Amino acid sequence: MQMKASHLSSQIIHAHMSDTPLSLNKFTQESELKIGFYNKNQKSIVTSIKDEINFSKNFYEKDRHLILVDKSAFGHLNVTYTVIKEQSFHNTIADIKKKIIIVLLLVYLLFTLIGYFLAKLFIKPIQMKRIQLDNFIKESTHELNTPISALLMSIKSQKEMNEKSYQRIQISAKRISDIYKDLTYLLLRNSDLDIKLAKDIIINKILKEQINHLFPLAQKKKIKIIENYHEDIIAKIDEESLIRLINNLLANAIKYNKLGGTITITTNKNILTIKDSGIGIAKEHQSEIYKRFYRATNTSGGFGLGLNIVYKICQTYDIDIKMESEYGEGTEFWLKF
Repeated sequence: MQMKASHLSSQIIHAHMSDTPLSLNKFTQESELKIGFYNKNQKSIVTSIKDEINFSKNFYEKDRHLILVDKSAFGHLNVTYTVIKEQSFHNTIADIKKKIIIVLLLVYLLFTLIGYFLAKLFIKPIQMKRIQLDNFIKESTHELNTPISALLMSIKSQKEMNEKSYQRIQISAKRISDIYKDLTYLLLRNSDLDIKLAKDIIINKILKEQINHLFPLAQKKKIKIIENYHEDIIAKIDEESLIRLINNLLANAIKYNKLGGTITITTNKNILTIKDSGIGIAKEHQSEIYKRFYRATNTSGGFGLGLNIVYKICQTYDIDIKMESEYGEGTEFWLKF
């Protein structure tokens, strides 16, 4: 409005000084704004403004309209006051408010959508953990039920105790013991304390003990265990960690083996290999097998803890571990102490 008033004043002054005709009516008729020109006595010369003007103020608001009183014509062409009345200011403000509200609503919706997807993204791992925990509870119930049922069955028929009943009790008791030891090791053991308890241990000795421990289970599936001890492996590790490491690898080799299959155990320098002729692991599962609760197959019982324990022990004692597996052909674990 001020720029418009200054422009009008400059044209009035120029027309007066150059003695050029100038129609003030043209300004009032062609402009979108209401314009009025007044003399020094505050009487209108030409005007499209019907309101009474307060000439004591330079700028004021009246009836939701803005009014500017400009004195820069300095009496040229008898114009002392140039008055401009703006009619669309409040409409413009209302439009701006509407646009701001619309933009805020859109931003709110956008942030709501982003928040929703981020919430789903963050909750997904928790849901996965919950599902894994549910599966763990189901599997543990099933896994414990089998040996417990076998024990109860054997106890009921104790009067007719035979080699088969004794073997069933032995296998069931060992299975429950191994489950308890795995859970205790994983949930209650302290890695720093284990390292402090580490000492030089002959790996071959623990291997033979665990083979004897798991022999009844292998015998039940008619699995042949082939032992190739070329030389002793001596490593600094705590004994319980080593037992859990070997026990889980051997137990898996038996559990996921075929009926009448083989397990080949080899020690050479500081390398231990355990190879089975079992069901193998599909390529798409091989990168996930060390994760807690992960199970690559449902063909046999298990918690999905064994290889997680193995991997944890290998990390603690800086043992290199590699695996090669062919689905339907078998699996080989390679450990370098």
